[in-house]
Amino acid sequence: MSVFAPSEGAAGPLDTVLRLAGAVFSSRNGHPVAIHYGSAAGELSVCVSAVGLVDRSDLCKLEIETPGDRASTELSSRVAGAELHPGGAVWADGAWWCGVAPDRILVLADRGTGRRLVERLRIHALHHLVRSVHDRSAELAGIGLLGPGAGEVLAAVGAYGPSGDPRLTAPFGSRPIAGVDVSWLLESDRSAVAVVARERAADAWRAIELAGRPFGISCVGQEAAGRYALLERARRRSAVRAA
Repeated sequence: MSVFAPSEGAAGPLDTVLRLAGAVFSSRNGHPVAIHYGSAAGELSVCVSAVGLVDRSDLCKLEIETPGDRASTELSSRVAGAELHPGGAVWADGAWWCGVAPDRILVLADRGTGRRLVERLRIHALHHLVRSVHDRSAELAGIGLLGPGAGEVLAAVGAYGPSGDPRLTAPFGSRPIAGVDVSWLLESDRSAVAVVARERAADAWRAIELAGRPFGISCVGQEAAGRYALLERARRRSAVRAA
């Protein structure tokens, strides 16, 4: 198995647009991260009541190439615990597995999980299930939408495709916004990630922010996004217990 991992520059793909929005940066794992825009508490309130726009370029983005569709489904079954087909998405052990094509999978995870996953994939390469792994983290940006208003913004930017109906939309797929090619991971009705080429990240960010203004969208930092994720996990656990 070949593993290609390009070195990352110090500046993130969205740093300029985030600074113009008033972001306060801090270094995490050697990379500058927008932690807040003046009030993490106020940004958390936006996520809870409307929709937050957050830079997710911190995510590790691994592109896995396999010998074909059968190898992809077998690999995802072994590692992620479920068969994955193009357009599908599976959450497993802290990572999203996204079906890009019959012989290609994109995995989104935090950097630590991504590094551990690469080591696991080396084992599966011995069984001819993995042809290569490319770390696309330096080439791709991530833009997150968080909150109860996320669905309205996703519909406004065309993330649900021609139908406009999330029930008829695959959880992972390529749907452009404002002329920018974007791959959308629809995590839930309250959370989504747009994956876009680094050089077009700022254009995609501005287009999403513009479309989201009628729905109360606002920039949020990693502090608010992290707290909101904890609240969402607690909400889902409560819903499961109530059911």
